[in-house]
Amino acid sequence: MMQLYQKYRPQTWTDFVGQDKAVRTVRRILERPGFDRGAFWIEASGANNSGVGKTTLAWLIADQLADDFFVQEVDGARVTKAYVDGMARESQLCTWDGDKPYRVWIINEAHAITSGAVDLFLTWLENLPAHCVVIFTTTRDVDAALFGEHDSGPFASRCYQVTLTNQGLAKPFAERARAIARQEGLDGRPVSAYVRLVQDCKNNMRAVLQQIEAGAMLEC
Repeated sequence: MMQLYQKYRPQTWTDFVGQDKAVRTVRRILERPGFDRGAFWIEASGANNSGVGKTTLAWLIADQLADDFFVQEVDGARVTKAYVDGMARESQLCTWDGDKPYRVWIINEAHAITSGAVDLFLTWLENLPAHCVVIFTTTRDVDAALFGEHDSGPFASRCYQVTLTNQGLAKPFAERARAIARQEGLDGRPVSAYVRLVQDCKNNMRAVLQQIEAGAMLEC
């Protein structure tokens, strides 16, 4: 059975709450006339950065651009030179003309990409074929030490950088969590209790929903 955080992962921009600035940035890029390819670097750095929506945002981008079978999701530690070579070969294959003609790769924990893969990405992203999008997500800042001996500046300059916040999330996350709890018959507490739960979970929406699923918001 799906856990709540999987069942209720936002499927629309409206459902993706608490990250209005990031959503505006992304939609402005995607809806710009002439957009037909690109790379995104989605970061949520600093303390309390887990569960704030990095992968969800990546999937919202992917869903707008590509059919599910043309979306690949992988952990950065598995992205080797061979993997990037495979991405480059696949990028040359046709999809079809239509509402969703893209291929999309989502690379989570992108700071773990191997050094050889970083070198290949520098070349491939510079000449990314049309209708190809690569989305990197990470909990690390784009700084000089991101890839060890590699300077991350040239890599970052090839991506649209989107930063998620971990501030001001308690109220929107609480309201979203309460709506889900009500739908699941797991609600019995005032919204203030949900705000406290979000704060106790350090703004980690995944952790909040796991607590709700365990009955934390049922009336005592």
